[in-house]
This record gives sequence, structure tokens and C-alpha cells, in this order.
Amino acid sequence: MKSWNSFWFSRKTIRGEFLRSEYGLIFALGCLALIGSVGLLAVLAYTDHPMWQSIFAMAVAHMIAGKGVSVVQGLAMGLHPAIILILATVSDLVLMLLAYPVFVFAYEHFFETPLFQRHMRRVFESAQRSMDRIGRFKALGVFMFVWLPFWMTGVLAGSILGYSMGLKSWVTLVSAALGTFTSIVIWLFFSNQVISAVGWMNDQLIGLGVLALLLAMLAWRRRKRLRQAAAGQRDKR
Repeated sequence: MKSWNSFWFSRKTIRGEFLRSEYGLIFALGCLALIGSVGLLAVLAYTDHPMWQSIFAMAVAHMIAGKGVSVVQGLAMGLHPAIILILATVSDLVLMLLAYPVFVFAYEHFFETPLFQRHMRRVFESAQRSMDRIGRFKALGVFMFVWLPFWMTGVLAGSILGYSMGLKSWVTLVSAALGTFTSIVIWLFFSNQVISAVGWMNDQLIGLGVLALLLAMLAWRRRKRLRQAAAGQRDKR
């Protein structure tokens, strides 16, 4: 009984420390943004708004494959570029506000735990590898890291990079937010140009192309995880 009480109070203390910290405030903002986004989508679905299914499909594509694929998905479904820009940016910001404080707090308090080593360590290692290239640019480096769309680097990796540089949280988050916004603008421009160039293709073919790209990316990610798991097993030996 004593050990259980100690475990419970220990977890309670850690939760309280997290919620009272700067990271807790960032996480709370992320929760509010997520609730607002889901609530708005629920209202659109309840009122049977003609765009709600397209918005939901784009959100799912963004969650699975990132902003590049979700932008193409939105354009293929006929969403206005301004709506696509807002949706993709909000999706990235919600992810960043929720994941950044959790990852950083876990890094500072649970670095040696199996949970961190298995699911979070790779993000920090990726950020450390990028330090040699752009670490000297500080906030501008975070912006460039997230902004360059062909690097396929997201706001989470960019924000962790900012933390690894020793930047303040608000500097890191603002730099990453501006980077992802600019990156989405570029994706919108080039994707729109490509779709216009192949305007003879109908929406069904474009949709099938997006689906094929999603499946290919999921297969690639699974293969990458299997390779990393195999490498980890070899290291243990």
C-alpha cells in the first residue's frame, strides 16, 4: 500500500509541476486550439456544411502524411487556397503546441525511461544532427529548418531544434510557426501550378494519386521503423 501511495503521489507531483510550468501553459493553449478546431468541424458536420467532408479528409491527410500531401488533397477537393492555408497552418500549430511541451518536459525529467528512449529520443537526435548545419543561425535557423519544404521537416522537429539551441520557448514557437506558414504558402503555389498544368486530369485521378502517395509514405515510414528497430536490436547485442 505504501509503495502504491508513493507512486501515486510521485505522479501527481510531476503532473502538478508540468501544469504549473511554462510547458503546461503551452500545452493548455494547444488543448484549447484542438478543442476549438474539433468543435468547429463538429458544427460544420452537424449543419451538413458542403465543405466539412473535404476539411475532414484534408485534416486526416495532414495528420498521416504532413502538410505537403494535405495541401494537394485540399486543392484536389476544390477547397479555396486561403482555407487550405488556414487549415494546414492550424493543424501544424496544434501539433506543435501539444507535442513540444510534452517532449521537452519528458526530455528533462524522463530521459532514461523506456518510453522516452523508444518514442521521443529520435526527434532529439535528429535535432542534434541539424545543429551543425544551422545551429549558428539561432531563431533564423529554426525558421529555415521548418520553412524549406523539400526537407520535409515539420514544426515538431523545428521546435525541438530551437530547444536544443537554448532558445526561449516563445522564440522557438514563433520561429517554427512562421516557418511552417511560409512553407505551406510555397507548397500551395507549386502544387497549384502542377495541378493547373495537368488540368486535363479529373478529380478522381488526382484523388487516387494522393491516396497512392499516402500509402507509399506509410509504407516508407513502416520500413524505416523496422530498420531502426533492427538496428537497435543489433546495438544491444
